[in-house]
Amino acid sequence: MYALIVDDETLARRRLAGVLRHLPAIGRLEECATGRAAAETLRRRSPDLLFLDIRMPDLSGFDVLARLPVESQPAVIFVTAHEEYAPLAFAVHAFDYLLKPFDDERVIESVRRAESFLEWLRRGAAALPDGFGAIRVDVGARQVYRGGVVVSLRPKDYALLLALLRGRGRVVTRAELLREVWGYADDVESRTVDTHIARLRRLLETDPAHPRHIMTVRPLGYRLDF
Repeated sequence: MYALIVDDETLARRRLAGVLRHLPAIGRLEECATGRAAAETLRRRSPDLLFLDIRMPDLSGFDVLARLPVESQPAVIFVTAHEEYAPLAFAVHAFDYLLKPFDDERVIESVRRAESFLEWLRRGAAALPDGFGAIRVDVGARQVYRGGVVVSLRPKDYALLLALLRGRGRVVTRAELLREVWGYADDVESRTVDTHIARLRRLLETDPAHPRHIMTVRPLGYRLDF
């Protein structure tokens, strides 16, 4: 995997890079000391893993994320000393949120889960339906179109859509979705799935309040009607 570290603190970059360089999963590693340098780097090539500080003097981590090209969908891991930004980070579909000073094992576990998640996305490209209604899915390019116009989906949105497509019209339970998309155990209860389903409906349904395709099947989960 290609990983990019974005942090204006030299020692913080070196510390994180020191952990990542020892991981076999990381094949390429780059660093950026400013948000603007990161935005330029991301314009040229999208990493698999993007480690983002939040408070930087030129562009914040959120500003950098907002400048990602539509086709770029890295697993975003915020690394910051500020706990208060966590709700916003997950609202913009961060994969993980690490607090400084971080524990090495916490970083390793996050990378392991991200690797599994990205591999799941790659496997999801095989033999899937190519869409429903006005929605078309180009799984090779990881692009979603509505009426011929690109719809910008964050990685978790896209993974959730793939999971529903793989269901091929059957009910996919919340437990299945949590396990496949988020890596949670079966006994974890969460409203995370419902929140992301609501976002998918806003992006993909003509009338999100009365969906025709992304259907709720109470109390089990969701079904994609073609």
